Parts: sequence; structure tokens; C-alpha cells
Amino acid sequence: MHQLEWSVQYSVGVPKIDQQHAYLFELAQRLAKHSGDEHAKAVVAETIAELHKYVETHFAYEEGIMAKAHYEHLEEHRQMHELMRTRLDALTERLKKGGLQRHELIEFMESWLTEHIIMEDMRYIPAVSALPQ
Repeated sequence: MHQLEWSVQYSVGVPKIDQQHAYLFELAQRLAKHSGDEHAKAVVAETIAELHKYVETHFAYEEGIMAKAHYEHLEEHRQMHELMRTRLDALTERLKKGGLQRHELIEFMESWLTEHIIMEDMRYIPAVSALPQ
């Protein structure tokens, strides 16, 4: 498992998006730290609720920047975001029912935050770097 910590390698060059990504990593760290701890169920539930709210804020902002930049793969990126929402919803339901394994949650967060940023978000850098900051 990789360290769930934001670093400059994940920078897309848009300060607000980088800040949002860093906060998503922070939420992931909180989940990794507390999931599986019977005494921290409330913390995990609160963190997942915060994650649900924050992804909406982040996705809306990120998609808005891509739209302003006329990013040609915006619709494909929106579909990836929707898939992530669906997976997060499914994991949340499993958590509520007690059927979520700690490693599944961490693997989801890890792939979402590292692979998505490195493989997908980096693709929009040329388009958004032309926007005034």
C-alpha cells in the first residue's frame, strides 16, 4: 500500500485543485487510520459523510475549470467522476451494513487519489494551464 499523502508529484498546477486534492488525501488518511477500529465507527462515518460532500465540491470545481479550458475529454472525465461516486456510494452502503473490509476502502481511496490524479487529471494540464490563474 502506498502512503496516502499528497505530494508535489500530484500537482496539476491549479492551486485550488491541488488544495482540494490534498484535502481528499487528508480524508483518506483519516479513513485508513480509523477504519477497522471498533471504537472509531463514528469518526469513520463522519469522514465518509464529509468525503461525499467534498467530492461534489471538488468535482464541480474541477469540471468547471475543464469546461472553461474547453478540455476535449471533459465528458469522459465526468463519467469517471460518476463512476467514483457510484463506487463510494456502494462502499458506504457496505459500511452501514458492516460488510466493508478495511483494505477495500483503503484500496479504493488509494486508486482513486493516486491513479486518477496521475493518469487522468494530469491529462488536462495543457488545457487548463492556458487559463489565467
